[in-house]
Amino acid sequence: MRFKKKFTSKCSGWTLAIVILVMFGQMSFSYGAGRLLVWPLKDGSATRAETDASLKPYEIRKGPIALAPEILQQTPEATRQTSGAVSMGEVVTITFFDNATYQVTVDSVTHHPNGTMTISGRINDHMIGTVVLTIDPDGFLITLQDLNHTLLYRVVGNSRFAAGIVTEIDMTKIPPMIR
Repeated sequence: MRFKKKFTSKCSGWTLAIVILVMFGQMSFSYGAGRLLVWPLKDGSATRAETDASLKPYEIRKGPIALAPEILQQTPEATRQTSGAVSMGEVVTITFFDNATYQVTVDSVTHHPNGTMTISGRINDHMIGTVVLTIDPDGFLITLQDLNHTLLYRVVGNSRFAAGIVTEIDMTKIPPMIR
């Protein structure tokens, strides 16, 4: 009986220590991570070979993404009533590919009379890095410029399905524009 009592108290101490370590480990991984706004879709309609075949010389890769549906339902009235709305100063997470994730601080959210909404922000831990989301009832456009890595991400999507296609662009290979 005495052995069982000692064994149980030792195990409960170790169990408590493991639970505390796991909690601190989880908090450190999620600390500073904002709400997920954009994420990659694994099952796209286009195959990898079809996507790669359509790349221009300055494009690195393309892939399907999803946009958080609560963003698409924001109106000026809904923004005041729901907690799902993106607000100024909020930190959100944008993930285009498994190895392309950005923490973005929202600088402004503008609602236009025609139903279009514009969200602009800056990439955290970057001297210069801009993000602009333009969303209307039919479609959305996301542009993220990562000047630390000379990358440009462009997303064109359908608002009804909250899905789109992201293109990763090497800005050093973009041809000059003729105006």
